Amino acid sequence: MNSLGIDIGGANLKVSNGKEHRIIYFPMWKRAKELKDKLTEIAREFRANRAGVVITAELADVFKSKKEGIEYISDACKEVFEEVYFLDFDGRLTKEIDDPMKFCASNWMASVSFLLKEGYRDFLFVDMGSTTTDLIPVKDRPLASRTDFERLRRKELLYFGVLRTPVFYVLRNFMDAELCPELFAITADVFRVTGEISEDEYNCETPDGAGKSVKECMQRLARTVCCDLEELGEMNAKLIALKSKKAMIRILKKHIGAKFVANDLKNVLACGIGEFLIAQAFDCKKLSEIYGEASKLFPAFAMLKLVEEV
Repeated sequence: MNSLGIDIGGANLKVSNGKEHRIIYFPMWKRAKELKDKLTEIAREFRANRAGVVITAELADVFKSKKEGIEYISDACKEVFEEVYFLDFDGRLTKEIDDPMKFCASNWMASVSFLLKEGYRDFLFVDMGSTTTDLIPVKDRPLASRTDFERLRRKELLYFGVLRTPVFYVLRNFMDAELCPELFAITADVFRVTGEISEDEYNCETPDGAGKSVKECMQRLARTVCCDLEELGEMNAKLIALKSKKAMIRILKKHIGAKFVANDLKNVLACGIGEFLIAQAFDCKKLSEIYGEASKLFPAFAMLKLVEEV
């Protein structure tokens, strides 16, 4: 059987067959009804009839509850693939979802389970994506809480990432002006302006529906302080981007350092499309140096490897 690892998130479908790794923008809150057709398209393209699946999209507000989300998504997967394995937050692989609440936001468990099988024993796993950042302490077993709420409380889940986070969330003021709490600009605009992501890597919608060129990103950043770009000036727009990036690095450094010290850990293992930013915040081992492009969607890759052993 040809297998795939799939991480079904609220904003993206992440797919790996071990050789090819793909992140597909798929806003679940808009396109949930298309999920089965999209999975069918993916299965045909990769000629796969078997899949290992982790789910984080149950939180999308198109679903009335997390339970409904897990059941809807898992049913779609079962209709598309001949054989499907799901992973719960205890690390259990199963074909049947007995308690949907145990399968919510379990993608980090796939990554950690795989790394434990690879021989890593004492580490802080940090995965920074488009929207969120996971900080999972591990000492022979994962020490993190099992629900998003508890992980938010314990700073094991930071709800910010390198693409979809509103800029006003990470940078509160600029030149004594508070940034407007409007969706004028997102962190993808920041990292286009700093030169750390390409136009293709800006893998989500822009806040204003306009393009993803550096100038258009600067225009959106200027809006965060109620300005046109011509009014604010390109130098100041770039400064907003730089200050936003530095603010994100400070947040990462603070919380990574706190978890690292509190759990007396030996290493930080970094992955995700925000791996570059983690590395600027803290001394770490970048998983891209070991697993290449799979680092960008590590839970999907990890699920593939776990299922291949079944």
